[in-house]
Amino acid sequence: MENDEMYNPGQGLRRRELLIAGAAAGLTLAMPLNHSAMARGRKVPFAGGGAFLHGVSSGFPSPRAITLWTRVAGLDRSSRITLEIAKDKNFKRVIERRDVLVDANRDFTVHARVERLKPANEYFYRFETKRKQSRVGRFRTLPPADSKQPVRIGFFSCQSYESGYFTPLAALAREPDLDLVVCLGDYVYEHHFYDGPPERADTTGTNRDGDVQSLAEYRQKYRFYQTDPDLQDMHANHPFVAIWDDHELEDNYNADGNSPNQPDPNFDNTMTPRRTPFTKRRLNGYRAFFESMPRLQNKKNRNSIYGSLRLGRTAELFLTDQRQYRDPQPCGDKLLNSCAEEEEPGRTMLGAEQKRWLKNAVPASDAKWKVWGSQVMMMALDLPINKPVNPDQWDGYAAERKEILEHFVGSGVKNLAVVSGDIHTIYAGDLTTTGDITGTPVGVEFNGGSVTSAGIPESVGLPSAAIQGLIPANDPHLKFTDLDHRGYSVVTASSNKLVGELKGVETVLSPTSPSMTLARFEVAAGSPELIRI
Repeated sequence: MENDEMYNPGQGLRRRELLIAGAAAGLTLAMPLNHSAMARGRKVPFAGGGAFLHGVSSGFPSPRAITLWTRVAGLDRSSRITLEIAKDKNFKRVIERRDVLVDANRDFTVHARVERLKPANEYFYRFETKRKQSRVGRFRTLPPADSKQPVRIGFFSCQSYESGYFTPLAALAREPDLDLVVCLGDYVYEHHFYDGPPERADTTGTNRDGDVQSLAEYRQKYRFYQTDPDLQDMHANHPFVAIWDDHELEDNYNADGNSPNQPDPNFDNTMTPRRTPFTKRRLNGYRAFFESMPRLQNKKNRNSIYGSLRLGRTAELFLTDQRQYRDPQPCGDKLLNSCAEEEEPGRTMLGAEQKRWLKNAVPASDAKWKVWGSQVMMMALDLPINKPVNPDQWDGYAAERKEILEHFVGSGVKNLAVVSGDIHTIYAGDLTTTGDITGTPVGVEFNGGSVTSAGIPESVGLPSAAIQGLIPANDPHLKFTDLDHRGYSVVTASSNKLVGELKGVETVLSPTSPSMTLARFEVAAGSPELIRI
């Protein structure tokens, strides 16, 4: 079943296994829509004009399949366009040419699942109306399921458009031989977030102040971001997977809605008046997210984003949703406001069903490296010692963190590497069951910082030099911290080691900027300890 995008989030089984096991029970699995058949059946007209203003992207690759995406501006109804896939960038060796549906009900986007491809092969693709042609995108299918070849995963988070230029994405677009790029959240920001260059002003939304709450406004936000040339280059060059954090919907939300930092239901956490009730706003934000991503929705649970991707026998990527199921943040959700509630048993970030899946799936994986994509930091971050900085990250859900990681230790999980986002800081360190040096070693963690969003110094009102001086004393498990650069990271997994490269740019305040490697670490297979190289 090569058209399945992710492993099924249930009992640690892949979808083909679940199909066999559950056939007698009549299970219905998520399947991609046959847009070509739909278009023929409805006699949908072929698009004459339109414009490809938002680029192209590929996502959720497998050894023999991938999902291809674009948006067509300037149409007034659902239409057909042509998709071409070739073995060369000049399209002299076209392997498939077919009509696909531009769906007006999904903001005039295309989500085409392409199958019968060859593993570990490079392909090129483009879309056409009668008079317009998209840019050319490229992708590489994943290695075969039994492959032991190295795999490279790039990851980033937190790209506030108005905070600066996406120069880290320009560098990420140029990264060679990436099997996958992962966004760990905050692909867009639903409100005004820090001033940058005047020409990066975000005037989306009814009030033209960057605040979006209705479906039309969220759609406008994604269209606005996806006109950025660096973001388009990144999408055109690498297969892409995204999970959301909070800003795809609302700052620091939880399953109940408002952050405890803002108890007034008439406002959100940024003190912005609610024009749309939270439950409706959540539907709007989630719908716009799926419309704008190269992925198919789960048919049984259309707002589910957790699951896993297998990259041969070398690595398996586990992606979790740390927003829509979580309990309210402890300690009033205030920075530098540690309290006993953070250690309270029973408080959950993942929710019961997702946690059950993760605790089964990771130990069941026979991949060499288990890479966990976590929206928020897992390692402890104290200021001062034993006083967690941020209750919105795993420090605020310490009992559940310990439960999960102790389960991994007890189940014999080896070679766990967490890649995380949210905190706008580039770091690397050793992960234990308690998050700090008092726990049992269980793996390592890397964070690529933010693409543009301002970091901890701006959030707490302290200069970076002062914070940098406190970190070694408070958090010796942190092997590297960079508070000043914006950037991304790349992990390369092989049979005997995993290498993490932490990368940054000189500035995001100009349209171009040199990039650099800030630090490189490796962890040997079987040893949960980072070594700087």
